[in-house]
Amino acid sequence: MNTKPWRTAASGAASPAVKGIQLLLRAHGRTVTPDGSFGPATRAAVMAFQSGSGLTADGVVGPATWARLVITTRSGSSGDAVRAVQQFGLVSSPGLDPLVVDGTYGPATTERVTEFQRQWGLDTDGIAGPETWSFLSTMSPGASPWPLVKRGATQDSNWRVLAAQHLLRARGATIAADGSFGPASGAAVRTFEETLRSTDLGTTLGQLDWPSLVATVRRGDSGEAVKAAQTLVPGGLTVDGSFGALTEAAVRDFQAMFAPPSDGVVGPATWHALTQPLFD
Repeated sequence: MNTKPWRTAASGAASPAVKGIQLLLRAHGRTVTPDGSFGPATRAAVMAFQSGSGLTADGVVGPATWARLVITTRSGSSGDAVRAVQQFGLVSSPGLDPLVVDGTYGPATTERVTEFQRQWGLDTDGIAGPETWSFLSTMSPGASPWPLVKRGATQDSNWRVLAAQHLLRARGATIAADGSFGPASGAAVRTFEETLRSTDLGTTLGQLDWPSLVATVRRGDSGEAVKAAQTLVPGGLTVDGSFGALTEAAVRDFQAMFAPPSDGVVGPATWHALTQPLFD
């Protein structure tokens, strides 16, 4: 769950993720109408799939069922499993039309999947596999996931790298905040995770890490956590680690648009908003 934020779906849910489930069920040979509404027929199809897969047949699509249900698709794939991906639209910026749901995994689908992966810090291979599907599953009512920061990422490929490095430094890591998330940064993640839990350790900054890594900062504060915020807040702030009037004003402007109330304090909700793609 640290790197795959599967969103559970059950009776009564209605969302693109539910329609994705229905199309995946069809790809597995189950008869269900892909209407995006998790009704009795969908629940019955899920239970039949679970029974046939050796899972608990409770009619709820949680992480274990998702993992069995997902069919990896890529350039050249076709059918309902491709339609399951395409029906999310994958509109990454204003003015783009949603993907055409034609069941053919061509260049347009590859490009949109790759951009979706880039936005969330995933492996940008253009292949809709379990990692990508775990983030697609969250395209339903509920809080958005935290993005990933992986070894090998750079500030150019994942604009959260510097923030992650500064936050790790704020927690005692001796890494350089150089915008390149290499072996030392990955090791710093693992060391930080060891202070939080004894299992599910790795080198990727994920769902279980960000909430404990971020620190509330406000006007008058200084240090690495402030630098982290300054790298994320729009407006071209000088990353000097000093939370002064200019930083506060930029934070308030951001909050007014994306993370009210506009109080100028970078707390957990504002940190989360700062890491999110601005349009998806």
